[in-house]
Amino acid sequence: MAPIEIDDLPTRTADVLRRRARAAGLSPVEYVRRELIALADRRVPIDAVVDFLESERPNSAAAAADPGATALIHTYDLPAETWSVLGRRAAATGVPLSDHVHAELVAMARRSTIDDVMHEFEEAQQHDPSLRIDMAAIRESLRYVRGQ
Repeated sequence: MAPIEIDDLPTRTADVLRRRARAAGLSPVEYVRRELIALADRRVPIDAVVDFLESERPNSAAAAADPGATALIHTYDLPAETWSVLGRRAAATGVPLSDHVHAELVAMARRSTIDDVMHEFEEAQQHDPSLRIDMAAIRESLRYVRGQ
């Protein structure tokens, strides 16, 4: 697989990641780097499988660093611990590291937040200033729908 660049992700995924990066005041590369490090630092369901496999087969290797994974590690300047965790998770799912990270980025973008929706409305309003959008009403509606 080719290196994972923002532009190589599905359009909606790339849009969400770029929007989040802008909102955080980061470049898309720095934002994705931060999110991948955070992902590796938090326990996720596949970690139970990783733990089991490592206890049953202590000498089993992490997912091989395919060419896409090598480029991923360098593009996002990932610390060794981060790509080690992601590699073990990829091995547990039986997919190459770059495919695993690609799927994680897509899943991450699909978990929208209220801020994501609000930024999207703000972009629409900036694109067409004639739009009359009551941002406070939208935010309150979103909170209501999400039970917040």
